[in-house]
Amino acid sequence: MSWDLAELFGFWAIGGALTYLLLAHRWGVDEAASRARVALALPFVTDLSLLCGIAWLYARYGTQNLNTLLPILHTNPGWTVRSLVVGSVLLFIGIAGRLALWPLSSWITQTAVTAPAAASALAQSAWSVVAVVVLYRLMPIVVASNQQTIRAFISFSLIAAIAGPLLGLLGNEPRRAVALVGSGAVAVAAAVLMNGFQVQSSTFAIAGVAAVLAIAPARAGAALAMTSIAGAMRTDDLAEMGDAWRRMRATSGAFLASVVAMALAVTGALAFGIQSRSYNGFALGIALLLIAIGGVRLFLGASFGPLRRRRAFEPDRVRETPGALGWPYWLAVAGGAFWVASLVAGWLNFLDGQKHQAASAGAMVLWVAVAIVGFAACTVTFALSKDGALDASAIAGLWFRRATAVLFGVIARFLIAPTTDIARRLGDWIPEGDGALGRVANTTGQLALAATRAPTLPVVIVLAVVLALVFALVAPGVAR
Repeated sequence: MSWDLAELFGFWAIGGALTYLLLAHRWGVDEAASRARVALALPFVTDLSLLCGIAWLYARYGTQNLNTLLPILHTNPGWTVRSLVVGSVLLFIGIAGRLALWPLSSWITQTAVTAPAAASALAQSAWSVVAVVVLYRLMPIVVASNQQTIRAFISFSLIAAIAGPLLGLLGNEPRRAVALVGSGAVAVAAAVLMNGFQVQSSTFAIAGVAAVLAIAPARAGAALAMTSIAGAMRTDDLAEMGDAWRRMRATSGAFLASVVAMALAVTGALAFGIQSRSYNGFALGIALLLIAIGGVRLFLGASFGPLRRRRAFEPDRVRETPGALGWPYWLAVAGGAFWVASLVAGWLNFLDGQKHQAASAGAMVLWVAVAIVGFAACTVTFALSKDGALDASAIAGLWFRRATAVLFGVIARFLIAPTTDIARRLGDWIPEGDGALGRVANTTGQLALAATRAPTLPVVIVLAVVLALVFALVAPGVAR
């Protein structure tokens, strides 16, 4: 991670291009290419916002290195709060896009099914680590703007932390739900990070970074394990899955371990950086509850209940995939190890070079209890009626898709269609105007060529006669 913003963005752009190549290209699958348009368009716009933020700061301060930029944020001639707010907003949009915070998460949810499993898991985990470190380094610029800006960013993260796992409950697409649960967990960590910079008495902003370091491998392990289950059962509908705990116990156990590691990683960050009685604590508690419910819902739906026979599908052929104790398990173990490390003050001291006190045992027990309540509530619901819970999710997902289609239809009719019509008319008018201008220029050139070929003396006599007539007609005596 370079301290020079131009160099940082250069490698950021290279990583974005490689991500597009990983998500967009899958041999023999056309749907991957079509869905990759979203994977290209949305991150490209947010990356462009990051570039504009860097250019804006360079135009105001004349430097791109954070070591020289941060000390002069309030001393450089001509600085204003407005300029810092504009730069902060542009930078945050760019980072939030790569963090895949809702509603900027469609580039991972739309490609979670069609892209190669390894590519999707790598994009979700690696970008979350890169983006949260960049956010940590650029937060002094946000803090230097004003308190309203940082509060707005925290509020955005709170909404994303709740909306991500909540939308994961709407519908029965397990890999999309895994991506949304991971997005919500990263949003919680981002909120903890920014809250640490806002509250001067709190020095635990680094806890958000430590949480993402634990979330990232667990998120990748969950994505790989769920892809193995979906591939073995030949469906991407949670209602058609089941019995994975008996038929694919290793893969199912790896998924459960990854989900638990993600939820516990969030509890560690909250124990260090959030007061449970504050408004932020209440909102993030709801987000943690939804993350726990959303994660264990996928495990219970895929692991228990009957695996029903379908057309061209025989349940007895479902077997454990070779190497099931490989990457998903090791990634879940890595996530758990980073979570344990995030609870140790020495690990936080190592990450930011400062001294931190250990989190209180009461706060840790409280946040872990919230996660356990989420696990228990979902388990009881599925124990009472798995089919009823999945049917409710399917109906809710159907209504959500219909509402989204209506919203996009309104946007397309009243915003996109008029804009494209204006662009089409302008595109038609420009060639017509160019053609008319060309004809005028051609006529003028022909007249000039004819004038050069005519005899000089007759032309001079004709011009003299014409000028004499003009002066005679406009003279005052003639006018009277």
